[in-house]
Amino acid sequence: MREAASALFKNRIYLYLLAVVFLMHLASYLVIPIFPIFLQNTRLFSIGQVGIILGMSSIAYQGGSLLGGVLADRLGKRNVLIAGALTQGVGMVGYATSSTYGLYLVFAAVNGLGIGLLAPTLKAMIADAVDADVRTKAFSWRGIIAHSGIIIAGLLVSWLAIARQRLFTIAAAFFLLLATVALFGLPNDRCRGSECQSVSLVEYKQLLSHRSFLLFSAITMLIWALYAQFGLVMPLRAGHVLETDKLVGLIWTFNSVSVVLLQGPISRFVLERINPYLSLVAGTFLLGLGLFCLGWADRFLTLCASSILFIVGEMLFMPVLDSLVGYFAREELLGIYFGISNFVSGIGAAVGTSIGGSMVERLGGVASPAPWFVYGFVTILFASMLGLFAIYAMARHRRGNPASPSPLILARKEKSK
Repeated sequence: MREAASALFKNRIYLYLLAVVFLMHLASYLVIPIFPIFLQNTRLFSIGQVGIILGMSSIAYQGGSLLGGVLADRLGKRNVLIAGALTQGVGMVGYATSSTYGLYLVFAAVNGLGIGLLAPTLKAMIADAVDADVRTKAFSWRGIIAHSGIIIAGLLVSWLAIARQRLFTIAAAFFLLLATVALFGLPNDRCRGSECQSVSLVEYKQLLSHRSFLLFSAITMLIWALYAQFGLVMPLRAGHVLETDKLVGLIWTFNSVSVVLLQGPISRFVLERINPYLSLVAGTFLLGLGLFCLGWADRFLTLCASSILFIVGEMLFMPVLDSLVGYFAREELLGIYFGISNFVSGIGAAVGTSIGGSMVERLGGVASPAPWFVYGFVTILFASMLGLFAIYAMARHRRGNPASPSPLILARKEKSK
């Protein structure tokens, strides 16, 4: 196992993909920590409107995920990845130049489309570039590198907080750099010539009969709905408690330092030793516990402590979630499986931020204790539902990988010989 893990860092394609991961998170988290505060304080939008803007991005993310999964088969994963990065860059420029609620909805949709093209394609490329037995470790390192980018972004956010719109422009420049790295560092995997045979519509329809994966996707929607709350309420709660947004970026930085320091030990001593479905349950509970504790955080250190609880939950569920998608997926359909997985996460995030924003606003805002009690109740409910699913899924998981080439794929391969 150690030899297989060390081979990850001899894999040139995987290393370039990690560079793309770093740049993607560096660019994104120049904006994410301050975006809700910027919309509320500078653009004077209500919490409900902020939630809808974030929800619009998540809705577009769904469409981009499905579109990217299909296009990756026809145009190549690298080309779709580049298109996603450039689209997000356009969204960042739009954020920097917009002034009305309607325009922010438009550019939120553009940004969401770009995320949908970029994120699932990148995950599919990672799953495709490494052996199946080291995928969880590969996605754990993806998390470490991603949060290394978030650390740098958090420091830049704190340094440049007085020039918020400049952050959008800098983010756009990083997305352009990401596209350049992908263009010159990753191989062009677009199939050309008469021997190329794209996946047919019938094969895509077979996904609708993959009941285990569809049930897994429905359950993970709950996790994403809860996960999306953090990006909405943590900046607003921090802004209320600290009465400034200059330190919000540092909270994200502390979270990311925690991931860099702890993701390796958590992967080695927890994720590799317990059933992955139990990791999902534990991770979801800690996500909700972190959100609940935010409601009682009254200073910078307690805000950081609550956020670290949340981020430990992320470390438990995120690598396992991506690895399980690869477990369910048929090799020839990796792109569309990760596309559907991100489509589901987009639905969960859209519903979560839209309902969460309205709920917090109706229950008195981030200064009131009522929304945080609701988060506590929802956490117990979701963790219980995931626990029941884990009991159902663990026995089936022991039977081995359900993914195998479909009869249509086998016939196509036999014909091409």
